[in-house]
Amino acid sequence: MSLKAVAFDIDGTLYPNVAMVWKSLPLFFANIPLIHGLNEVRKDIRHNPEKGDFHHIQARRLAKKLRISPEKAHALVESKVYTRWYRIFPKLSLYKGLVDTIESIRSWGLKTAVMSDFPIRNRLKDLGVGEGWDTVFSSEETGYLKPRCEPFLEIATRLQVLPKEVLYVGNSYGYDVIGAKGAGMLVAHLTKRNRSNSLADFNFSKYEDLKNYVEKLIQGQVPGRQT
Repeated sequence: MSLKAVAFDIDGTLYPNVAMVWKSLPLFFANIPLIHGLNEVRKDIRHNPEKGDFHHIQARRLAKKLRISPEKAHALVESKVYTRWYRIFPKLSLYKGLVDTIESIRSWGLKTAVMSDFPIRNRLKDLGVGEGWDTVFSSEETGYLKPRCEPFLEIATRLQVLPKEVLYVGNSYGYDVIGAKGAGMLVAHLTKRNRSNSLADFNFSKYEDLKNYVEKLIQGQVPGRQT
């Protein structure tokens, strides 16, 4: 096989989710109906997508759930989630070894990408890894959310490679592993609990191990599924 690119999720993959949750608690508790409603709407969109402008569709479904106008629903998501929630990102710390791993991957001539469910905006910059990516986008831009295969296939399209030439790195089994495998990609699952019969090609809890795995792949030492 030939590996040509490595793509990353953001939340829970570039930084620990637990840190984000703790720092987000004041926002969550102050906006429980909104956050709960948005989570339910996005869950519905994952399984029942429709063609059209993603944010319009999301606002319309959220408005119905909260019994407000679509305009107000859109404004609430923009101000409370896409703006206020994003202010915590400069306060988050990256996983140990992540930057070294990314730099090594690039030094080996591989393309790098980021694809996350939520809009990117300044999040990568605020986390300190805003430069050097070959493509960065949100699944929302495709009109679909993970684990639909469309956002993953968009990675390959943007990088001008085949899906099988991409290694996707994520922390969610249900969204990242299932979605990327459905698109025909290799998958590295960041997890401390290895699943039996996992579809992931590689499970890891330390970025140093991921770096070593990628190096073996590009050297032609193609291992079987590893844990």
